[in-house]
Amino acid sequence: MSLRTLRLLTLALGTAVALPCFAADSLTAAQTLNQLNVVALNTINSNSHVDGRTWAGGAVSGGDYGQHPGDAPASGYAGLTAATASNVHVNGMGAYLSGSLSNSIVNSGSTVVMGSASSNNFNGPAAYVAGASAFNNFNGGGRVYSLTGDMRTMVDAASSTNFANVLGGLSQSLKTVGDTGGSVDISGNKVTFNAVAGSDGVAVFDLTAIDETVFAKGEFEFNLNGANTMVFNTDVSSASIAVNFLGGSAQAIGGKTIWNFYNASTLNINNQFGGSILALGATLTNWNNIEGGVFVEDLVQRGEIHLQPFDGVIPVPEPETYGMLLAGLALLGVFARRRVV
Repeated sequence: MSLRTLRLLTLALGTAVALPCFAADSLTAAQTLNQLNVVALNTINSNSHVDGRTWAGGAVSGGDYGQHPGDAPASGYAGLTAATASNVHVNGMGAYLSGSLSNSIVNSGSTVVMGSASSNNFNGPAAYVAGASAFNNFNGGGRVYSLTGDMRTMVDAASSTNFANVLGGLSQSLKTVGDTGGSVDISGNKVTFNAVAGSDGVAVFDLTAIDETVFAKGEFEFNLNGANTMVFNTDVSSASIAVNFLGGSAQAIGGKTIWNFYNASTLNINNQFGGSILALGATLTNWNNIEGGVFVEDLVQRGEIHLQPFDGVIPVPEPETYGMLLAGLALLGVFARRRVV
């Protein structure tokens, strides 16, 4: 078993046995995939934009966030939540920084900066800066010296959910759900996924024996056959995916599909891609648009990430499989902890 797998298994233990305890408003895995467009446990480097809400445990450099606030599901999270940020534009739903903010613009929504702020334009209803302030323009409602109600909502949300545990637990749980019997037909450069759903409406594909072949192809076609959700489990450690999703399927499956890269450390997405990408141990670089959520270790964003909130069903492992998972996790005997904002 790899160190990366051990790490994610350890993270999952805290979620699987409902430890540690979070605040009452901690998000579930399903809520996370629905309310947040991007979660990066560490850093984001971007020269593109995210339609919905973004949360980062580390530094964010560049990029536009909260592009389509009117389409985003209701949430207490800001348009951008991060440890520090520089050279960013937040166009909707405000911003919360547990550290510093520099050379940035917040066009809509309130801003909370718990560290220093320099060379920013705050154009929303109000901005709060706890640390030193230099060369900032407080437009809109100006600077305030105590938190407003909407600011408190953003602050409370920012640290309410341990995403490493919640999403790591989801990834390991999905990994144990059995294949539901669909077929993967490979013909030339085309892969056709024919779904067979379980009683919950979820079609699960176990790609572990064929994933390198599948991701080397150039065309994907999907026949849902009545399935309301698709889950793809893969154990590839690295992949560079340049696939055309045929017939507009990237958008069509974006809100009902999870790609569970539970063992990946490096992912490159070269063409338009559809579905939520769950790869908690990976650095993901996207050179084209992603129609769905991105949940990774580090994000290097070179294409747009479009808002396709997950509205499918998350399958639950069979009782005997879930028991074996918990027993295996218990052998690790230690909890992994990750800094959160």
